[in-house]
Amino acid sequence: MTEHTLITLTLAILIASIAAVEIRNLRTTSLAYLVHSIFLCAIIAGYAYVGKNESLYLWAMTCFLTKVVIIPYMLLRFVRRVPIHEHRPIIGFAGSIVIVTSLMVIFFSLFRKIIILLAPTTAAMEEPVRSLLAGAFSIFCLGLWALLTRRDVLKTVIGVALLENGVHLVLLALAPQLKETTMIGILTNVVANVFLLLYLSSHIYQIFGTMDSAKLSELKR
Repeated sequence: MTEHTLITLTLAILIASIAAVEIRNLRTTSLAYLVHSIFLCAIIAGYAYVGKNESLYLWAMTCFLTKVVIIPYMLLRFVRRVPIHEHRPIIGFAGSIVIVTSLMVIFFSLFRKIIILLAPTTAAMEEPVRSLLAGAFSIFCLGLWALLTRRDVLKTVIGVALLENGVHLVLLALAPQLKETTMIGILTNVVANVFLLLYLSSHIYQIFGTMDSAKLSELKR
């Protein structure tokens, strides 16, 4: 596996992340998150291979079990109980695609240029770590975008998962040689949070008949 392969995987996971946020069909959205997670595992395994760091393989296997198997299963199981199409977001589809794609290109380019300010290390200035960090921060920002602009509760869950995966990539880029990094990556998996969010959302839908998070203020009454 070469440096160019790792950079390609970083760009691929960014594209898959955009798809997971922007696709309106919730089943397809869940599958897009599955693809995103596969790329995440491939990146971790790739850095394990390049850096000859066997501890990262344990992280990659845990990531596969939780993010490729368990979380997509929970998402798809949830989607079978609710309307298949996302509740209408704040910004329309065409406008959102243009805005998100433009923001990701800008953020990725910007983070690559100012990475020395965010991670003042020699490794951070070299490829493929530089692109990985830029991609990680971009995915984190995309997760925030999903939380701020999406009203559908499943997209809120996707946003939370993207935030956490962005943190995983930052950990991988900054300290892949430390065994503690692997343990932190394993222990910070978001499976429990996703389960609780989907469990509560399922009951909210049964009671209120809506996936619109903006209407959840009714719970205060």
